[in-house]
Amino acid sequence: MNPFLRHSMLILSFIAVAFAFSSAGIAADREPSPSPDVTAALQPFLESYKLAGFIGIISDRDGKVLYKNVEGYADVETKKPISEDNVFWIASMSKMFVGASIMMLADEGKVSFDDPVTKFIPQLKKWMVITENDANHELLEPVKNPVTIRHLLSHTSGLTGMSELQHETGADSTPLKDRALASVTGPLQWQPGEKYQYGNQGMNIAARVVEIVSGMPYEDFLQKRFFDPLGMAETTFWPSEAQIARLAHAYGPNKEKNGYARGDIYFLTKPYSDRVHRFPEAAGGLFSTTHDIFRYGQMLANNGELDGKRYLSPAAMDELRKEQTGKTHINYSLGYHLRNGMFGHDGAYGTDLSVNPKTGMIAIFMVQCTSGDQWAARDLFLQTATHVFQKATE
Repeated sequence: MNPFLRHSMLILSFIAVAFAFSSAGIAADREPSPSPDVTAALQPFLESYKLAGFIGIISDRDGKVLYKNVEGYADVETKKPISEDNVFWIASMSKMFVGASIMMLADEGKVSFDDPVTKFIPQLKKWMVITENDANHELLEPVKNPVTIRHLLSHTSGLTGMSELQHETGADSTPLKDRALASVTGPLQWQPGEKYQYGNQGMNIAARVVEIVSGMPYEDFLQKRFFDPLGMAETTFWPSEAQIARLAHAYGPNKEKNGYARGDIYFLTKPYSDRVHRFPEAAGGLFSTTHDIFRYGQMLANNGELDGKRYLSPAAMDELRKEQTGKTHINYSLGYHLRNGMFGHDGAYGTDLSVNPKTGMIAIFMVQCTSGDQWAARDLFLQTATHVFQKATE
């Protein structure tokens, strides 16, 4: 064969191989398709103005996104489509990080779930319990058994949802230390462990325990132990002005049910970027993105480990996936909801992370809904996600 021709053929072969690898790379990076089943399930919520827009992610534990639905608007007034670039107030999803922080300290032998809270905050020995209460009088008795860390994280402490201080000053206007100490001014509603009442006060006290045990502010603990190593670059209590510009707005149907009514985050104090006058609302103050929640979901789905780094021990993960509410038998763990074989948490405006430890499914629902319809939409999304994940992985 002519040497020049042979050389030319070799070059063409290398080009063909390179093109094949390049094509494979493009195919591998191709944007996941939306699930037609998810679209069909949630379209009625969009058409009836119950949701303005949503992002639905269905992935396996290896991080392969099987379906991605991105539908509707982040800003109805300007017709700006919702996107993964949007920042969301994740509200009570923040509770997951309180539970995980205590878990991490328990793994290090620095705290036990059955430690009395007074071991770390002695001033809380002043807690009393209501035994009689009417318009004319209130009868109190001492705590029979101490409030434990487990009680705080499982909403069985007897604490009300918010402290009297927070009702007066706002959810995020005082440091965690002040909120924890102020909890003694509002008596426990029942003896610890007797009942379940969902709320924020116990989580904030648990976050204060994290500060005491770790020797650093709660927000720094989250940043160093979770957010930075997991690559959760946009998860924060204080979104910047640039992040606020990307905030997905909250909507529900208007009174006439023929359009949208825009809501707001009344729970938190503006401006959200103010680090001087605002403090971490550990139970419901975080903002985040779809990407960041996905990273955290991968860690949970991989039994506390991701990219070769272990965050929580297998034993700690077992605790997070187990009902922790004692004789009340509510499907709640230590800062985590338990739902239909999945664990995770949701937020007030409908955001949700749910992980199925058996199948490895990670389901993420990002939405900002003010009307109360977010729960029906979330439940239908999870039901549909479970169905399509099973079909896709059979």
